[in-house]
Amino acid sequence: MARPAGLILDYGNVLSRSQDESWFTPAARLVGASPEALRAAYWRHRLDYDSGLPVADYWRRVLAQSRPDGRLSDEDLAWLIRSDVESWIHYDEDVWRVAEEFRASGGRTAFLSNSGPEVMARVRADHPLEARFDAVVISCEVGLCKPDPRIYRLCLERLALRGPETLFVDDRADNVESAAGVGLRTLQFDGPDALARLRALLR
Repeated sequence: MARPAGLILDYGNVLSRSQDESWFTPAARLVGASPEALRAAYWRHRLDYDSGLPVADYWRRVLAQSRPDGRLSDEDLAWLIRSDVESWIHYDEDVWRVAEEFRASGGRTAFLSNSGPEVMARVRADHPLEARFDAVVISCEVGLCKPDPRIYRLCLERLALRGPETLFVDDRADNVESAAGVGLRTLQFDGPDALARLRALLR
């Protein structure tokens, strides 16, 4: 198969390493919930946050589900936001370099992530996205989340490329399957050989 003309990369577990979940224990202690209940509520409402729900409303929903009164002080909210952001900031610099090299060799690149503005503000501060990618599509900014097929079509439109000439890379099977459904080439980025498999597809 010919080398792709475009490369679309997910953020979590592709351009970054796995979320550091150790913070759920002190977070649960802070708000008076069990770590299990807090984690379940965190993920139950995450797509709403990634779709544009304001962060304070997101955490109110999380707390309403994970502890009886659901109230949250401003100080606790600030700590939760800060700790959540930090848990996602573990970059896989090897993958960033792959994207940079692919673009330098004439390929077009896109950053496509389900994420909220607080995490993305930090990522942009560390890695200016618009300077490093030809297209940047973030769920909270466009009101769409993977695996909605519309977000892949929007990304392709911004790249000015067709699905069959573009490789999409994501760690989640549901996102990969949906992307394949709109015609994208796909790679599920998982396992110890994920980076090697990615490099091989870009040769």
